[in-house]
Amino acid sequence: MEELLRQILSKLDNMEKGFLAFQEETRQRLAQIDERFAQIDKRFAQIDERFAQIDKRFAQIDECFVQMNERFVQIDGRLAEMSGQIGSLTTRVEALEGRVDEMNGRISRLEQEMGEVKARLDRVEVEWGEVKEALHRVETQLVDDVQILLRKIHEKVDEKSFEIYALNRRLHHAEAAIEQLQSKA
Repeated sequence: MEELLRQILSKLDNMEKGFLAFQEETRQRLAQIDERFAQIDKRFAQIDERFAQIDKRFAQIDECFVQMNERFVQIDGRLAEMSGQIGSLTTRVEALEGRVDEMNGRISRLEQEMGEVKARLDRVEVEWGEVKEALHRVETQLVDDVQILLRKIHEKVDEKSFEIYALNRRLHHAEAAIEQLQSKA
């Protein structure tokens, strides 16, 4: 049972390490996203500078706007993808938090049950000790009782063997007397 708890605790530690690694990875990705936003902000600043220059060159403005619109579309697509990924990550994190809470509840129940099992085992050990003591007393008393019974049986056998010997002698005399009477008759 302790081995099972160790395995469960090991698995929970692994899950926690995995969760912490996942959390760290998420933070790093969010930092990368922040860096990208900073880069995008820099690019917007550069674009603003270009607008100042573009005012002088209207002929090139249309072409630059077309290129910028394409880039904005790509950026919007990427931002939409990133928003979806962040939403997905948030959902996953919330699901993991729910699972962790559930696991904490299960662990608490297991700890409580283990405490109850330990208390029961302690009671069983005490009762086992009492049974051993009682069995030892019974064994000792039984040996003494058997020895006393064997002594009494031995005494009775000795007593009865003398009686049987005496009865055998009487029977032998009676048979001898019967034989004498039969031989005279």
